[in-house]
Amino acid sequence: MLENFLRDLEELVNLDCGTHNTAGVTRAAQIMKRHFEAMGWTAELVDLGESVGRGLFATNKPGAQRYDVLMNAHLDTVFADGTASAQPFRREGNLVTGPGCSDCKAGVLAILYALQGADPADLDRLAIAVCMDPDEETGSKYSAEWMRSVAARTKTGLVFEAARASGALVRSRKGAYQLRVTLKGVAAHSGNNPKAGRSAILEAAHMIAEISALSDFDGTGVTVNVGTISGGSAINVVAADCAFGVDIRGWTDADMQATLEKITARAAHPCIDGVTICVEVLGATPAMPRTEASASLVEKINRAAELSGVSIDWVDAGGASDANHMAPSGITVADGLGPIGNHAHSDRECLMVDSIEPRVRMASRLLSLL
Repeated sequence: MLENFLRDLEELVNLDCGTHNTAGVTRAAQIMKRHFEAMGWTAELVDLGESVGRGLFATNKPGAQRYDVLMNAHLDTVFADGTASAQPFRREGNLVTGPGCSDCKAGVLAILYALQGADPADLDRLAIAVCMDPDEETGSKYSAEWMRSVAARTKTGLVFEAARASGALVRSRKGAYQLRVTLKGVAAHSGNNPKAGRSAILEAAHMIAEISALSDFDGTGVTVNVGTISGGSAINVVAADCAFGVDIRGWTDADMQATLEKITARAAHPCIDGVTICVEVLGATPAMPRTEASASLVEKINRAAELSGVSIDWVDAGGASDANHMAPSGITVADGLGPIGNHAHSDRECLMVDSIEPRVRMASRLLSLL
């Protein structure tokens, strides 16, 4: 199985699949369609618009209205065109390197191989849906609604992002809001008439300090990060314009919404008269919180790991994945079920070869417990 897996992985890794390379991502979907059809499943390419490549939907129960299990991994990577030829698939001992080898091409194949290795009785008993999306690396803007629509009709979700370098899986993920804050002041000559000016930059400095203090690292876990800023026209002009970008993270949607409301309230009361502030929400990724149902799924995965001779641990992650987009539908979801990877999104991205068979075996065994 391992040699077959690595052969199939090499085909995917040596294909440029950056999110904006729609042809490459579609080609990856076509490859996986071929694999699923070869094992007798129904598979189809999903058109999510001209801006992204095709997604893939596969199932063992065509026509099913509801599913017992939804298995997910994404087809796209963060890498620019030409990376696959410059840094192709390579195996050295226990490491495989190459663009997207662990994030998330090994996860894509882990789903396929877990289903190939599953007990036929489980495949007969369970209605299984597979969603492989083309744009996770840019926030699943085009695929989130499609995945939520399937998740809303499914009991359990299994997301095959790579396991952490420690081997840990993910039981919850923070949500994220991205904001743009735009400030408008009044320009003036900083030497001849500075009092006539109203500095958007100075107002931004006050506001950034105040909203950054909303971070509650040891309490709710909410964090507020100002990651970008621009403004002003010249060093000798009181700045009439400024804008900065804000990232809010939280374990619950309610915590993030409350933080957004505090930032919006602050914007309505600038420190400097004559400055106006506008807060725009650029994107909102829902949280994947820990629940009683998710705790039960964690226990089933622990049992599957034990039966498969795999040692695992769990983490709560600050980063988002497709699991975040599924969670609001009510599905019970766990993440990080792929083989172990490290250094994602860099030229050092790698996959631990000795984790492939155990993680695939664990996923196959898990189906018997669902």
